[in-house]
Amino acid sequence: MEKFDKIIKDKLQSYPTEEKPNDNAVSNMMDMLDQALPLDSKTRILNPLADNKKPIHIVYKIAASLTLIVISLYALIAFNEVTVEVGKMAFEKVELPDRSIVHMNADSRIAYNKFLWNFSRKVTFEGEGFFEIQKGEKFEIYSTLGTTQILGTSFNIYSRPGKYEVECLSGKVAVTSNATQKKVELLPGDGVVLNQSDLQSYSLSTPTSPTWLKGEFYFEEENVEDVISELERQFDLEISFPEELKNQKYTGYFDNKDLDKALKLVCEPLGLQYVRNGNSLEFTFTK
Repeated sequence: MEKFDKIIKDKLQSYPTEEKPNDNAVSNMMDMLDQALPLDSKTRILNPLADNKKPIHIVYKIAASLTLIVISLYALIAFNEVTVEVGKMAFEKVELPDRSIVHMNADSRIAYNKFLWNFSRKVTFEGEGFFEIQKGEKFEIYSTLGTTQILGTSFNIYSRPGKYEVECLSGKVAVTSNATQKKVELLPGDGVVLNQSDLQSYSLSTPTSPTWLKGEFYFEEENVEDVISELERQFDLEISFPEELKNQKYTGYFDNKDLDKALKLVCEPLGLQYVRNGNSLEFTFTK
């Protein structure tokens, strides 16, 4: 109040008049002003507890609202998660929300979120699949060893333990190594394989749809271990084999129509014989 009185006094003293009011006149005027002003306009009684409760109450309300929003958003995302798993001896055709098609080979898995799809076309994929992607915003496929980005195209992805390979049949594909972040762009007829964290490009001899879509599997200087793994997937088998086979290569073919024929086509060139017990097979070298 003393500060307020000083401001009034200074203001009165500053008015341009022919005769300045004397100190007594100013003092009398201030007394009259004090009497005229209501008490609550001159003095404010603070209640610290009341003032503190209000903002804390508001903070609690805001926190509760934010928590509800986060929980609702999490539930919305969680309930829209879609996973498709294809077992052994099976093929599956999966249609994505934008009508893109994925043909999935045996023992493969794809996952995506229907809600988040409206903002970004992203899937996670392991196994082998032939993708036919609708044109639109960037499409991203995440696998353990690499990432593939496309706009609108058809291509094949092979993503198995220790091996990642992409072959482009139409459009344009960008493939990135997750380990080194090295990036390679593929045009129709181009392929790339991840070899010890390094992407190595190559040209396709016949840039057509992959033969596995017809149940046919061709190998050229392929690791025998990978060939055996394909046999296991296509015929739901568990195959044991000599350790020395891991260092050998196989060039040949089999299809998934006839197990006995497939085993003959794989075993004979490698000098192998096998003993079968249900779904379990043991490969040994021919004596």
